[in-house]
Amino acid sequence: MKNLKKLFSSRIDMADQMILVGIFLAFLYWGLEAFLNVFSPEEISFYRQLFGPQVSEIWMRLIVLCLFLIFGSHVQFTINKRKKAEQALKESEEKYRTILESIEEGYYEVDFDSNFTFVNDAMSNILGYSKNRMPEANYRQFMDETNSALVMKAFDDCLRTGKPIKAFDCEFMRDGLTLFIEASVSLLRDSEDEPIGFRGMVRDITEKKKLEMDLLESYKKIQNARAATILGLAKLAEYRDEGTGTHLERIREYAKIIAEVLATKPGYRQLVTPEYIDDIYQSSILHDIGKVGIPDAILLKPAELTADEFEIIKRHTVLGGDAIRAIESRIEGRSFLFMGREIAYSHHEKWDGNGYPQGLKGQEIPLSARIVALADVYDALTSKRFYKEAFTHEKSRQIIIGLKESHFDPEIVDAFMALEGKFNQIREEKLSEEMQMIQKPRAGTETGVEGFASANQ
Repeated sequence: MKNLKKLFSSRIDMADQMILVGIFLAFLYWGLEAFLNVFSPEEISFYRQLFGPQVSEIWMRLIVLCLFLIFGSHVQFTINKRKKAEQALKESEEKYRTILESIEEGYYEVDFDSNFTFVNDAMSNILGYSKNRMPEANYRQFMDETNSALVMKAFDDCLRTGKPIKAFDCEFMRDGLTLFIEASVSLLRDSEDEPIGFRGMVRDITEKKKLEMDLLESYKKIQNARAATILGLAKLAEYRDEGTGTHLERIREYAKIIAEVLATKPGYRQLVTPEYIDDIYQSSILHDIGKVGIPDAILLKPAELTADEFEIIKRHTVLGGDAIRAIESRIEGRSFLFMGREIAYSHHEKWDGNGYPQGLKGQEIPLSARIVALADVYDALTSKRFYKEAFTHEKSRQIIIGLKESHFDPEIVDAFMALEGKFNQIREEKLSEEMQMIQKPRAGTETGVEGFASANQ
């Protein structure tokens, strides 16, 4: 009983109640008439006096009355319900507008021609346009052609897919100044869910962008300082050995293009990133920095080196690596000198394990050192020394191919072969620059082609 009462009190609305009232009155009349007919088959006077002379038609009047009551109450209920819904919608819209006006981000609504139909105060402030004039304004008038095309593409994509476009960057123009903007767009729909325009949020990220640009500029300055420091250190060794030519500049160009080729190969894509390529370009020139620790009597000896002297020359790999390690120890984290240390230690290691100082073999040798090993030998072969003329590119190419899988990593040789024309081009350009520089003859460490061979054992 309680459940039935609860059901009636919670589920039946006003119109349903009036229907039940009508049905109840009809059944009440029919019941009363049946009761009287049972106990008084003949008409009785008070019954006629109660219901009138046309007793048989009274039920029609009652039904019509109930129908009018039902219809009237249902219409009144529907009207009241609609008024309440409209009032609730109005209050919801007012609350929605109030929220939009209170947020810091700009909010906009535009039609399909990009004319503004509504903006909040923040959007008006971002554009520098009074709010009462916004209905006269068009989204595109605040942008140049490039950014206008960018925004129109976002609108078109949103309309075509029906999906919101989130967080795309564009630029607004205000009073001759450029504002960096992060914007979004979604479809604006009417009450029947039909698209009637676009709406979205706009955030002014100009200050953030300026900070990012300042940070990037600072980073570039640090990178330039790093490059200058590395080059200065490397030049110390070069001045004592090969003069003031473009040897270091050639080495880093060769190392860079080899790394770029490897970056396209599946086995190297994870390792040889743009950062890796930049690091090897900057650090490859540190390969012979350890020569500053070799005595002049041996480093500048004009005759062929003895076996003992050559052992001392070989120490430049350890001296260079240790020097860079000492600098690294004063730098927190993995520094840009990490690769320079790898190269200094291992650029004379050989693929077959017959190199120095540790006799590393195959992939035990750091990739950076394997790259610089080939770049260094190619440059030595194609450069003029006091003890020999420069070999041609073709002859140097054949020598390198002959050292594949013994001196050099075969994949590094393949990378060299893929861009050998670029190697030759760099060589010619840098040697042309070198010819324009004032050069002074300097003594080398070994004499003849045999000297080169011993230096690269």
